[in-house]
Amino acid sequence: MSLKFDVIGKKKGPLTLEYDWHKLALYALSVGSGVNDELEYVYEKNMKIIPTYWAAILGFEEFTDAYEYGQSLPDTLHYGFDIEYHKPITKIEGKIEYTIELLDIYDRGEDRGSLAEIQAEAYDESGDKVFTLVTRDVDMSSGGFGGEKPPKAPVEYPDCLPDYEIEDYIGPNQAALYRIDNDPNILHIDPDFAKLGGFDKPIIMGMCTVGYACRALIHTICHNHPESIKSIKVRFTNTLELDNPIKTQIWKIDDKSGVFRLLNAKTGDIVLNFCKIELF
Repeated sequence: MSLKFDVIGKKKGPLTLEYDWHKLALYALSVGSGVNDELEYVYEKNMKIIPTYWAAILGFEEFTDAYEYGQSLPDTLHYGFDIEYHKPITKIEGKIEYTIELLDIYDRGEDRGSLAEIQAEAYDESGDKVFTLVTRDVDMSSGGFGGEKPPKAPVEYPDCLPDYEIEDYIGPNQAALYRIDNDPNILHIDPDFAKLGGFDKPIIMGMCTVGYACRALIHTICHNHPESIKSIKVRFTNTLELDNPIKTQIWKIDDKSGVFRLLNAKTGDIVLNFCKIELF
């Protein structure tokens, strides 16, 4: 396949996403929430929303499928995303309308692939803009075409111990739960398919680990107010097999911002890196 540069700048949509408390509760369960200490995320009474739900649900299905820019799907990896919330979403049932636009395709080099940036702009039923999501995908088979290099937006970590270190565990069934309403890619459940991809066994979805990190942020610098999150930036830097302990490290920069990363607690590999959060 060859990259399709003619679709850069062309918007598609509006597309519609319908959601309710069932979907929100399933997402919360799939990223580690439970009834013992996070009942408000899995029970419709006084329900709170884990805000990375919107980045997760729009990262797949219509959002990805509707924007065919010539990528080779077997060679394409989710590189990272930025999401900015323009107002908190607190309703637990409703519709989100959104447009999508391929912003650009960058050249990372012959051995490092191409990087596509796709933007979604989402609106609630009142017509208010609620969030902007920019997702980035790397096609490892299509670099070296002579295009511009991707812009750099480094995230620096303080030279000190993190202010918070939250331990958690991604169990053997987590991908099976997460894929029901989020990412059905069989790489995350089929052992034979995982081996074809070069993995010893199925791996957890990168966006699922983002949900774990977001829960850690909510319980620390957000003081259990998920609606206080204004923006989140994440890079995916390592895969993670199921049935593994994880650790989210968080540095508070000031009252409105922080940086974080998520590690495989067994190996020390950094799974989510160059991550930043801003609060309203």
